Amino acid sequence: MWDKIIVTSFSKGNGGRMKPTDDLREEHRVIKSVLPILDRVCVDIESGRSVKQDNLEGLIEFIKEFIEEHHYTKEEAYLFPEMEKAGVSGAEELITSLRNEHEEERQSVSKIGKIVFEKEENMELSSMVEYLRAYIRLLNLHIDKEENRLFPMVDTYLSQAVQKDLLKSFEDMETQIDSERYAELKIWLNTMGETYTKPA
Repeated sequence: MWDKIIVTSFSKGNGGRMKPTDDLREEHRVIKSVLPILDRVCVDIESGRSVKQDNLEGLIEFIKEFIEEHHYTKEEAYLFPEMEKAGVSGAEELITSLRNEHEEERQSVSKIGKIVFEKEENMELSSMVEYLRAYIRLLNLHIDKEENRLFPMVDTYLSQAVQKDLLKSFEDMETQIDSERYAELKIWLNTMGETYTKPA
């Protein structure tokens, strides 16, 4: 199952995707595939099972590189401004709330990261579980809001020319990613999925 997720969703370039929202939905699939891993980490910690420090650090690095630096940049630098320029009724308020949620999610990750990168014996595991569960809830609600409210607006109200330019901007971003690092992230996500989605 995980190989399929990685190959179809965490791929470089946009292939046959026709719309910028298709690209972002594919990235949402990758992001959602991380959430069961985060949940299992919480369960393991709560059950007294050990979680490898390297895995915790890898989760933070993945979130920062793929979700915050890559996915959020596509939305904040390109998609959101185009929707604001289009002047669609209700879009400005929606985008403001999405930007605020991005910031709230970043703050959650920052709190988790501070605990993860402390010396292991000083880690506040109960606090980390609290922050992780809050982050999972935030992401689920945020993705649902984008896919069911924002993306239909984008598909309906942005012109084909603007959508084409957006997709080109997304593709240009992806060509700047180090291919070796991209491969490392794919392998890492596959390994974590296989490790943390087995029955507890």
